Amino acid sequence: MVDFPMGERTPGRRGAARGFTLIELLIVISILGLLAAVLLPNILNTQESANETATGGTMLQLQTGCQAFSNEHGYFPPDDLRHPEGAAKQPWKADNGINTGVESLVCFLSLQKRGGADLSGMGDVLCNTDKDDHGVEQPLLHQRGRVEVADAWGTPLAYFAKAGMEKTQQVMPPDQDAQPVKARRRADGSIFGAGKYQLLSAGRDRTFGTEDDLSWPSN
Repeated sequence: MVDFPMGERTPGRRGAARGFTLIELLIVISILGLLAAVLLPNILNTQESANETATGGTMLQLQTGCQAFSNEHGYFPPDDLRHPEGAAKQPWKADNGINTGVESLVCFLSLQKRGGADLSGMGDVLCNTDKDDHGVEQPLLHQRGRVEVADAWGTPLAYFAKAGMEKTQQVMPPDQDAQPVKARRRADGSIFGAGKYQLLSAGRDRTFGTEDDLSWPSN
C-alpha cells in the first residue's frame, strides 16, 4: 500500500475532479441557456405590452386635446397646417411634406390653453425627426421647432383629420427615410375614425400598414 502525504490526491483522483467540474460547468451553461430561451420572450413581450400601453396613453392625451379644440372651434384640428379661418392665418413656415399631420395637430393644440393642450410635459415623446423649423415660437411649447409626437418606439404618429382621411402622408421614423402612410381601414374598407379624426402608430415594427399598427379609435 502506497501512502500519500496529507492534502494530496492521487493523479487519478485529481483528473477525475477536473473532469467532474467541467461537466458541472457545461450543465450550468445548458440550464442558463434553457432559462434564457424560455424567459427572454416573456420579458420582451412584457416590454412590448408596456410600450403599447404607453402609446395608448399618449393617444388618449391627444384625444383629450382634440376634443377640447373641437368644443372651442366646432371642428377638430386640421392635418395640413392650414387654418380654416382665413382671417386667423399664422406666420408659419411652409410645410416640407414630412410628418405634416401630427405636426399640424401639435401646432393647433399649442396655440392657446383654451381649446388646446399644453404638450410641453410630453418631453419624452416629443421629437423632430425631419429637423424642420416652425418659423415662430409655438405659444404653449415655447420653441420654434416643428415637433411631432412619437409612439413608445420613437416613430412619429400619423394624424388624419376628417377632410384628409383619403390622403397619403409621409412619416419619417428616426434615422430612416420617410414612408408613405394611409389611414387605417377595417376589413370592410371603412376608415377608423371617419367623420372625426384618426391617430395612427406604426407599432413595434416601426412600419405603417402592418398588423401591429395601433390606432385611435381602435375598432
